[in-house]
Amino acid sequence: MKVHHVEVAPIGTNCYVGVNEKTNEAVVVDPGGSPELIIGLLKQLNVQVKAIFLTHGHMDHIGALNEIKEYTGAKVYVSKEDAPMLKNPQSSLAAFFGTDLVCPDPDKFYGQGDEVTEAGMTFKVLATPGHTPGGVCLHSGDVVFCGDTIFCESVGRTDFPGGSYKQLLQSIKEKLLILDDKTKLLPGHGPSTTVDWEKRRNPFLQ
Repeated sequence: MKVHHVEVAPIGTNCYVGVNEKTNEAVVVDPGGSPELIIGLLKQLNVQVKAIFLTHGHMDHIGALNEIKEYTGAKVYVSKEDAPMLKNPQSSLAAFFGTDLVCPDPDKFYGQGDEVTEAGMTFKVLATPGHTPGGVCLHSGDVVFCGDTIFCESVGRTDFPGGSYKQLLQSIKEKLLILDDKTKLLPGHGPSTTVDWEKRRNPFLQ
């Protein structure tokens, strides 16, 4: 899988496109905003998008979902716990951003331990609650799409409704830090990192 990304409005969220170079099929992870930028990247890559994966239900990760779903016709995956956020501008924090965003029902639910194959690639779902009740990370090969669970030398916020700092740290330690040290972590904001780097340098995990 070759991973491309674009940083989108309103607060610099990383939207990722994972491409199967053998088939030219792809998945989109967290279309958080700036639909024109995401569609532009998809056109540039000339890929057929098979699925849209949501790591969680916050506005800055679903803000362009309606447009990307309409453009690609791809299936939308989200956890059962965070699915209600797609319909609720309060819990998704859309209202905080001054919008009444409502998204269509997801096509599929996924959760801990599920193995989802889309675009000829397999993703293992790691449930990592703490930032939101239904936050997930998606592990494929040597990369993990982390959403807002972990960042380079930081961790996700837990002061939003449904957040839990204790639960977040437990998720990180039990689901991410057990992976191979060289595993690349692709967070929802900021630069990529590795499991080894976070073990050694993340002050929240010492």
